[in-house]
Amino acid sequence: MIETKDGFGRQIDYMRISVTDRCNLRCVYCMPQEEQQFLPQEMLLTATQWETVCRAAAQVGIRKVRITGGEPLMRQDIVELVERIANIPKIERVVMTTNGVCLAQKAKALQKAGLQGVNISLDTCDRAQYQALTNRDAFFDVKKSILHCLDIGLPVKINCVPVSGLEKQDFLQMAELARTLPLVVRFIEMMPIGAGAKYQPIPNENIQQQLIQRYGAWEQVHTKDSGSPAVYWQNKRFWGKIGWISPRSHSFCHLCNRIRITAEGHLKLCLHHPANGDLKTILTQYTDIAQIQQYLMEQIQQKPKDGHMTDESRPMWKIGG
Repeated sequence: MIETKDGFGRQIDYMRISVTDRCNLRCVYCMPQEEQQFLPQEMLLTATQWETVCRAAAQVGIRKVRITGGEPLMRQDIVELVERIANIPKIERVVMTTNGVCLAQKAKALQKAGLQGVNISLDTCDRAQYQALTNRDAFFDVKKSILHCLDIGLPVKINCVPVSGLEKQDFLQMAELARTLPLVVRFIEMMPIGAGAKYQPIPNENIQQQLIQRYGAWEQVHTKDSGSPAVYWQNKRFWGKIGWISPRSHSFCHLCNRIRITAEGHLKLCLHHPANGDLKTILTQYTDIAQIQQYLMEQIQQKPKDGHMTDESRPMWKIGG
């Protein structure tokens, strides 16, 4: 099996692809309410181009592909895109990060196409708070999507970003989802990117203390994914699990196993690192997939050791969270 390591010996086997910069929510820390300038449709990679990129990536050791946005379900061809990627030899896992607003209608088709799991962004279980955070009244649409995915057997992780200054954001209420449902709730510290830079991060330790006081002792769960930044806890009173992703308080750059590609085809070797490769142009210049493979391998060697030493000034929705 082919393995590609960067210049610091980290095995790179995970690729996140942002298939659109559009979104149907306007979260205060991501895409504010003001009118946004989205990419023209002709600048987005087509399903065929994404398939070519993923085929080349599979040949250099990528085994997991996560489809992100913006909101990926805003692409009309999203089911076809999932199917194309899932059918690529050597790609072992295809998953998606979504806000869940339109997921209930498409979940079964996506699962049939080869999608193996969803991460659903949800920061509160309170309808009014949800509307204040997202500028949309769609909480019950997301709740419906969560329950529908569980009903059809599509694994669910909830991504919750604690927001400083938000009154009464109830983390115990979010944790209750994992107590009563077979899913994972993950608390993710706020990243200083785009509008998120205005918010002070709430350390995960603060929330951990609340959970310990309410539910007693927890046991850490060890996973097979050595490159995952998440630490998982389980509790005998819980059906699901709690996860912690703590990039601000506990850097995990030394474990990083991923690269990213933006909606217009720019290669990002690190979330914080400026894009330094134009795959859309490469796809027009190179007709041989082996040339694209070679290009990816060369670029991976340039992956920075520590992303926090670089700077990314664009908002998350433009770079593919």
